[in-house]
Amino acid sequence: MRKYVDDYEIVIEEDEKGREKKKAVYRGNYYEVEIEKFSLAKFKWVNIVLFLVILALQIAGGFINNQGMYRFFIALPYVGIFLPLYFIATGVFRLPKENRKFRRDEVELSFNRVKKASTYLLILFGMLILGEVIFLIFFANNGYQLEYLYLGVELIGGIAAYLLFNIQKFINISQIEKA
Repeated sequence: MRKYVDDYEIVIEEDEKGREKKKAVYRGNYYEVEIEKFSLAKFKWVNIVLFLVILALQIAGGFINNQGMYRFFIALPYVGIFLPLYFIATGVFRLPKENRKFRRDEVELSFNRVKKASTYLLILFGMLILGEVIFLIFFANNGYQLEYLYLGVELIGGIAAYLLFNIQKFINISQIEKA
């Protein structure tokens, strides 16, 4: 990515046959990641499980044929939730299993991406749940069973999104001073 191009330097090396080869060598800052109460591997698995639970609940909520999904103030947050879920997926599956010195791109494309996307996810779940409650209070005529089922599914998804958001506060990222 262009954002990280200044962190690398192109070095020309000769191989055993005398041909010149270009090699990218990292010259940027290194970062240390500390996670309170978890090992790095356990932290990754907790994030993956929460992501999969939220994804499964969100897909299941889409199959409920409730009248609220025909209103824009419910449908837009529902569809919008899939964007932070995509970024959470790309960040969670990049999380490393072992602790070491991390490059800037590794930290920003995994830990920071999950932290930012989980914030947006929680906001969108709040909008979705609020929209469903407003629909139930002011616009629902009949078929309350499906509306309550949908609200229950989205409440559980919202709780899982809050847990995903809350677990990110255990991450402490600090830049390692160059010697």
